[in-house]
Amino acid sequence: MSALLLFSSLTATSLHPGPDLRPDKWLGRDRSTQGKPGLQRRHSHRRQGPQSSALFSLSSRQAGLPPALDIPWAMNEEVAHFVRHYAGPGRQYFQKWLDRGWALIPRLRQGLEQEGAPLDLVYLAMIESGFRGQARSRAGAQGLWQFIGATGRAFGLDRSAWVDDRGDPEEATRAAARYLLRLHDRFQDWHLAWAAYNAGPGRIARAMRETGETEFWKIAQTGALPRETREYVPRILAAATIATRPERYGFRVTRPKESVVIRKVLVERPLAFETIEKTCHIEAGQLIELNPNLYRKVTPPAHMVGQPHPLAIPDSAAADCAELLAKLPPEANHYVHNYTIKSGDTLGGIANRWNVKISLLMRVNNLGPRSVLRIGRRLVIPTTTP
Repeated sequence: MSALLLFSSLTATSLHPGPDLRPDKWLGRDRSTQGKPGLQRRHSHRRQGPQSSALFSLSSRQAGLPPALDIPWAMNEEVAHFVRHYAGPGRQYFQKWLDRGWALIPRLRQGLEQEGAPLDLVYLAMIESGFRGQARSRAGAQGLWQFIGATGRAFGLDRSAWVDDRGDPEEATRAAARYLLRLHDRFQDWHLAWAAYNAGPGRIARAMRETGETEFWKIAQTGALPRETREYVPRILAAATIATRPERYGFRVTRPKESVVIRKVLVERPLAFETIEKTCHIEAGQLIELNPNLYRKVTPPAHMVGQPHPLAIPDSAAADCAELLAKLPPEANHYVHNYTIKSGDTLGGIANRWNVKISLLMRVNNLGPRSVLRIGRRLVIPTTTP
């Protein structure tokens, strides 16, 4: 089936009944005044600034075929609102998402393909994390796909005192693909599957029972879903619409950096990334980019995890990196302990008890001079012994 026929069949079932699909119709409208004639008249005399003029000009160039996607696309007022937002007030951070994505998207698509999932589900990660591998939410969700711990474990992501695979782009992408495919099998609709990824499948099933509807757009109109979920699907579609043809919306297309050729060395000792980078002549900060699942920035000790850890390093690193690391003195070891703050604790007292410097405790726990030690908070204690 050709791409054109494919998207004709997909959009036919994914839109509101009988919408006008002319992009210039939707993209030139202001959602804040739609359906409010008084407000439209009140604002009609305002002079357009440079940004609104640019948006109007851009909108007039959108006529043509839908973007070439392998996910069901839609263009309605909800989607158009976020297209306008990302191309307007949200332009700066959307450009950052694009800049991160140029080199990352091919890797994520490879993981999706391995699981048999649509490749353009990659734009769900764009909305979840802005393609930032170290993203962490207040609810504890982490990584490109923002897995919470329990869901990550359910789909095969390891999480221990040393390793958290939610931060690994390849592992997390395959887990997200498996989860999304399961949600699609349950709801038989990709838009509902995305909504379930955001709100949970139970919430979507309950909304379907309460409303008697089986389409996301109709359920969203009833108010049975949280606002975040009602906006989640339109955001994904808006991001995909722009990201597939960014130059049409005035975004900068940045040539991705050349991929770093990597090799792996087996490391048996708990060594801080900073120590490894200095020892093996690796650019500062590069190891966390290549090993995002090692969230403590320390290699796990073999005697605790059962085997040496295969650490990804750039091919430009010292050829004898493994041998150099093995020769480091014992005081180079970087064990990590957790300590829960109790009543009466002071930072100086904790430092003395563990024989570490206060400055080191502050640095690894992101504490400032005015930080307050709260009872129950867990501190990371780095030491040279288990």
